[in-house]
Amino acid sequence: MHYGFGIAVGAVYGALAETRPELTRFGGVPFGLGVWASADEVAVPAAGLSDAPWDRPLRAHSYSMLSHAVYGLTTEAVRKVVRSRLR
Repeated sequence: MHYGFGIAVGAVYGALAETRPELTRFGGVPFGLGVWASADEVAVPAAGLSDAPWDRPLRAHSYSMLSHAVYGLTTEAVRKVVRSRLR
C-alpha cells in the first residue's frame, strides 16, 4: 500500500509539474516534505494506521522526514529522465 501510494502521488506530481514548473524548485524536496507532513504526520495516524505523531519518538519523525525528502529528490530525478525520453 505504501509503495502504491508513493507511485500514485509521484505520478500526480509529474503531471502537475508539466503545467506548474515552480513545483520542481529545489529538486522535489518540498514535494517530498509535503507528502511527509500531510500523509505521514496527519492522514495515516488519523486513519488509525499508525500511532499519533506525539506518541512517536523524535528520531522516528526525523528519519521519516529525511526519507520523504529523498523520495522527493528521487521523484523529481525520475520525472526529468522520463520527460527527456518522451521528447
